[in-house]
Amino acid sequence: MKEHGLCGAMTSGALKLVLALVIHGAILFAPAATAQWKPDRKVEFVIGTGAGGVLDITARHIQRIWSSTGIVADPVVVVNKPGGGQSIALSYLNQQAGDGHYLAVVSGIIFSNYLTGKSPYAYTGFTPIAILFNEATVFAVNAAAPIRNANDLMARLRKDPYGPSFAVGSTLGSITHVAAALVGKTAGADVRKIKAVVFNSSGESVAAVMGGHVDVMVAAAQLAVQHAQTGKLRVIAAASAQRLPGILSEVPTWKEMGVDAVVANWRGVIGPRDMKPEQLAYWTRALERTVDSNEWKAEAARTFKEGLFLQGREAKDFLDADNAKTKTMLTELGMIAQ
Repeated sequence: MKEHGLCGAMTSGALKLVLALVIHGAILFAPAATAQWKPDRKVEFVIGTGAGGVLDITARHIQRIWSSTGIVADPVVVVNKPGGGQSIALSYLNQQAGDGHYLAVVSGIIFSNYLTGKSPYAYTGFTPIAILFNEATVFAVNAAAPIRNANDLMARLRKDPYGPSFAVGSTLGSITHVAAALVGKTAGADVRKIKAVVFNSSGESVAAVMGGHVDVMVAAAQLAVQHAQTGKLRVIAAASAQRLPGILSEVPTWKEMGVDAVVANWRGVIGPRDMKPEQLAYWTRALERTVDSNEWKAEAARTFKEGLFLQGREAKDFLDADNAKTKTMLTELGMIAQ
């Protein structure tokens, strides 16, 4: 019995020693095991449009905030890869599987390009990181154009549905193209035949309208406003559910004019497929801090952005729902087969 007791005592002591060693080892190695991922070299923001478009502007705004606040310490560069219905940029991003040093700013065009066959890359082939905001769409004309307001445009469309030309970026089937199609449809046009002129970026659309080469620009409110303030463009209508604030408060909505054209475009950030959870967590935190910064909030108010920060499962659910909505809309407009 004594031997049994002694043996039991020794066993208990041995177990305590082993437990102490395990705990000590765990403490020693815990930092390495739970170390958070962060970039260790240059980060690339891949943009599927040319410089000056809204996707490009969004990426560069994020880049400035990260640089000024230190949210991301490593260098961040914006890489523009326009063309192919943004498939060139998505192809490049697709080649970086599992690498957290590559990001892209995207919008609903990623849905329409895939659904209409302009791009082989579906949104499901990438890692959703966060939805950042919704943005209103407006119609604008050259300040010296004979089209003075939305009524003038509708009158011209009813007289000749395929006469007025619309500058849209960066592909047919985009939100801007859909908005123009909805207005044309109300005027009796076959939406597949309206005169839509595609540019690689909204910035190019602005130049075309200001140069008198295209009649109407359909673009994000922020782009139109910055040129309207210089007196070069005139915003004639908003494709929003209600009037926009500030300088656009006097601009009527298509809805209040009896035209069923209410569309908005979101902007979000994705990464390549097969991103690791710790990479996703890093970028989600970085973007959450970004949209919570004073600089971001001030710019959002100035440029008519509606806050819509979603991450994780919420972001994925949002993308799934908006993709389904886009498919329905494009089908109704005859842009894709049923």
